Amino acid sequence: MSSAADRPTGRRAAAALVAVLGLGGTAACGQDQATPDGVTAEQLRDVQDDVAALEERVAELEAARSSAPSSGETSAPPTPTATSSPTATPTPTFRAGDDVSFRGEVVDLVATTDIGTAVRVSTESGATVSVVSATPVADLDPGDVVQVTGTATRVQRSSFERDFGIAADVLLDDPDAFLAEEAGRLAVAADQVRLEGDGAD
Repeated sequence: MSSAADRPTGRRAAAALVAVLGLGGTAACGQDQATPDGVTAEQLRDVQDDVAALEERVAELEAARSSAPSSGETSAPPTPTATSSPTATPTPTFRAGDDVSFRGEVVDLVATTDIGTAVRVSTESGATVSVVSATPVADLDPGDVVQVTGTATRVQRSSFERDFGIAADVLLDDPDAFLAEEAGRLAVAADQVRLEGDGAD
């Protein structure tokens, strides 16, 4: 559909065409004779050529305008692609002091001794939590699935033995490194760590 700016041009082309058609009848009476208005057949052919060129140009402009967005329309912005953005490290869904029971996969063996066990276990939220047991859990390997029950407890150097029932320097090969890494984080003082199977179950 042509715009308001194009319509006058179209009307002029139509008017010129009508004039040419009117002159055509007069010119048909004599190819090279002048009409009463003083227009020769040669001049008439020139006008017809000009009108044809004008109509062709108008058609091109209308086609170009119809393919362009109409006024007031804007192109839709490109849909942003999904990108991976840094997210906070998942945290366990329980709080300090909660009695907890969850099933998870052992992702790291921190310490396995004759007097106790410390492991890191993945939780349902995707977080990894340290589990400290004052009794040994035999034959654990990364990838094993365990059922953990116990109490959620924040790791603090000053109260570790009281909170977990075993001294850090007795259980751990490098208690300073563990306590520095886990300080203030939630861990589980385990009442029971029961082996259920491996990660393929």
